[in-house]
Amino acid sequence: MSFSHRLKQVPGMDRLFLTLVLLVAPWVGRAQQPSAPPHYAIQGARIVTVSGRAIPNGTIVMANGIITAVGTDVTIPPEAWVIDGQGLTVYPGLIDGLTTLGLPTSGPPEPPRGRGQQPQGAPRPDAPFARGPEDRPATMPWLNAADELNSEDERIERWRNAGFTTAVTSPERGLFPGQAALVNLGEGRPNDLVVKTPVALRVNFQKGEGFRGFPNSIMGVISYVEQTFLDAAHYGQAWATYESSPRGLERPDYDRALEPISDALASRRLVMLPATWRREMNRVLRIGEEIGANTLVYGAHQGYEAAETLAARNVPVLVSLNWPKRDEDADPDEDDPLEVLRFRDRAPTTPGTLQRAGVRFAFYSDGIECPGDILMHAATAIDAGLSSDAAVRAFTLGAAEIYGVADRLGSLEEGKIANVTVTDGDLFDFDTKVRTVFVDGRKFDVPEPEPREASAAGEGMRGMDRGGMDRGRRCEMRRARPRSGWTATPMVADRGPVQAPDVMVIQNATVMTVTQGTIENGSVLIRNGKIVEVGQNVSVPRDATVIDASGRFVTPGIIDAHSHIAAESINEGSISVHSHIAAESINEGSISVSAMVGIKEVLNPDEVSIYRALAGGVTTVNVLHGSANPIGGRNAVIKLRWGADAEGLLLEGAPEGIKFALGENTKRERNPPRYPSTRMGVMDVIRQAFVDAQQYQANLAEVLDGSRLVHAHSYRGDEILQLLRLAEEFGITIATFQHVLEGYRVAKEIAEHGAGASTFSDWWAYKVEAYEAIPYNAALMTEKGVLVSINSDSGEEMRHLNQEAAKAQKWGGLSETEALKLVTLNPATQLRVDDRVGSIEVGKDADLVIFDGHPLSVYAVPQTTIVDGHVYFDREHDIARRQALADEKNALLEKQRQQQRREERVVTHEGPSQGEDS
Repeated sequence: MSFSHRLKQVPGMDRLFLTLVLLVAPWVGRAQQPSAPPHYAIQGARIVTVSGRAIPNGTIVMANGIITAVGTDVTIPPEAWVIDGQGLTVYPGLIDGLTTLGLPTSGPPEPPRGRGQQPQGAPRPDAPFARGPEDRPATMPWLNAADELNSEDERIERWRNAGFTTAVTSPERGLFPGQAALVNLGEGRPNDLVVKTPVALRVNFQKGEGFRGFPNSIMGVISYVEQTFLDAAHYGQAWATYESSPRGLERPDYDRALEPISDALASRRLVMLPATWRREMNRVLRIGEEIGANTLVYGAHQGYEAAETLAARNVPVLVSLNWPKRDEDADPDEDDPLEVLRFRDRAPTTPGTLQRAGVRFAFYSDGIECPGDILMHAATAIDAGLSSDAAVRAFTLGAAEIYGVADRLGSLEEGKIANVTVTDGDLFDFDTKVRTVFVDGRKFDVPEPEPREASAAGEGMRGMDRGGMDRGRRCEMRRARPRSGWTATPMVADRGPVQAPDVMVIQNATVMTVTQGTIENGSVLIRNGKIVEVGQNVSVPRDATVIDASGRFVTPGIIDAHSHIAAESINEGSISVHSHIAAESINEGSISVSAMVGIKEVLNPDEVSIYRALAGGVTTVNVLHGSANPIGGRNAVIKLRWGADAEGLLLEGAPEGIKFALGENTKRERNPPRYPSTRMGVMDVIRQAFVDAQQYQANLAEVLDGSRLVHAHSYRGDEILQLLRLAEEFGITIATFQHVLEGYRVAKEIAEHGAGASTFSDWWAYKVEAYEAIPYNAALMTEKGVLVSINSDSGEEMRHLNQEAAKAQKWGGLSETEALKLVTLNPATQLRVDDRVGSIEVGKDADLVIFDGHPLSVYAVPQTTIVDGHVYFDREHDIARRQALADEKNALLEKQRQQQRREERVVTHEGPSQGEDS
């Protein structure tokens, strides 16, 4: 029976339905099962294999999505579609190392970041509130980019037209936003695009807008991330123990947040950690080692200063091609610091520096809006010292090797996936066009851009940039933008010691030793950073550097017992990339007890306040957490070794400490409300923390056993007494009361307890609890037997702490030596480092200041500051260097202005000005 006859036997409506099914079925099947790609051969082209030498006149054959032959003597199958490659260059398909291609986006486009870290915005008022680490805010590692793919994302075609055949795509919002997948940028079902998943676990260090509460500081973020990894490692161990022998054991709970993190650690999958500055790279390398991660650093704009460290650790790097620049909307009168200008200027040298150091690296677009600009930004790196071959490799085989897919992608070799990019010239020449790309062997011809007339309307039109040009048109014109012609601007040496002799003698000075009196016409002999002789008859070794200090005074280096310099806030992650944003407070103020965070994690050795403090004679600083919490974070005692990294700043052997706080700051109203809100509640929080520490030997257990010093922010006498009694209840000795403005009222009790007091010289009435402060405070506590120091709590005041100490002599009648001790030996004793610093004695560190007058005089100015026997500040040298630094800054500003003018001419179609680079 014929098909048509059988169909006639079916009732009318059923027959109609069956007919429709039969007609639609072939199309459905075609959509679900795409036809195999045809065979192609590109003949007579220059073939850049990447894995081997380039082939000047070669042939590449592709069949069924696979490269089947590459070379000069290749037989082309008769069924292959032959493309004449004369004048063409064939590259492996380009790989964008980190994107959000194919993933859902919401809201307006984000501005370019250029950092490898997500943008930081104020949390929404209705955002969820995290009250502690247990809430796991912005932690979604179970999300896999492969499960969220949208193959209709219009960006896929745009990236493909720019020569990209593959991208690593990842969720980007949150501290643990999810897992990255490596996908081909072809067409079809989302599943057809996935090459490998997951390829990495992504971590951010900025929380974005998704939640309020903990963590709200970079200290808190780092602590949270580290703890999450520790929890995941423990989770993995618990399950491994159970699965090895489950009988008789309680089964661990399944945790969807910890499961993928544990799996990433166990399988050695890449963990992507963001870092732009050298200090951040050092930080994430340490974190990666501590958590046992297979670290991949992304961002890396200051990799030019960290290349040797990265090479030594054999850590791969994703370099953001969104080079830092000044924000278009920045205040034109805003002064960009020299550090910022240098950073913007030298960031493009990072790839070349990494190449020469042997660091494995690849590129990623990092928010570049026009995909064609990606290659031009890479061309800037070539101008700045990267070889063209290395640049090609960073977009191809380098990326494939990092992500573990070099067996299938990244080079033109037989058997690999047929991802191919065809251009009409060198990939990085500005007039080169991408002609064709092949993705999984499917051919995509790149259309010629349609000419559009630029609007003359100027600013204010929707879809237009400042020059009145449609943004799409700007993307199409990217090959009209010339390469930068980057040249290095000579950099003045302004870090590290001015002099670093092994042996030094300071002669003919008035030496104020603090502990052994004042020596007129004295000398100090220094060898290998230590004081080896002090007196009037010091012999001068033949190899010594001699400083004649005639008419000058030498004192121990000044020590500031309470400071917040050289520590980053959460918003400083965006500093200096597009504009300079000063650090905010360094509080993890979202919770009442934040003993898990620490200043050491966020030390910024590049902060200019270090150098400015040296200019004031300061050599040692106690950097403290803020005062938002009854129990805050851990401190860091540092030496001001300007030019060292964060670890190099730490004063070796200094006992660990922690910040407590009483009074107004800790109980103020917050949104949402946070306990405590009264002074009674503050004491309750501290007492309960001690009780908890007794039950669970955590951070505060070190306070209980005396191995961690307590530095307690305080003002009022009644609260000082309360904390003294609470500490004695648990057998604890408070190391210092900080500020302690009413300490004169309870000085006897402070002395009997054995606590020190670090106070202001004459600050009062700046808030209610400071109304009863008096300038006699330091002297009155000293008379009662309290070990007293004068601190700054200010990056400005710390530059004249010698004068602040002199006020205690004026108002309180302290002796010259007692006053000088307030900023030298006494803070050293409070910090338990008086065996190293604080006085001029044989065997101590050679931390010294040379003043041009008596150090307690308002007219005295530090001339030379010495740390560990090295001169880190010299006034004459500083004055001589100022013009060179000003010249460098002016040159960088002019270079920045020329770059802005070049970009404006691209928009307005103007040519270069006479005498200006094109």
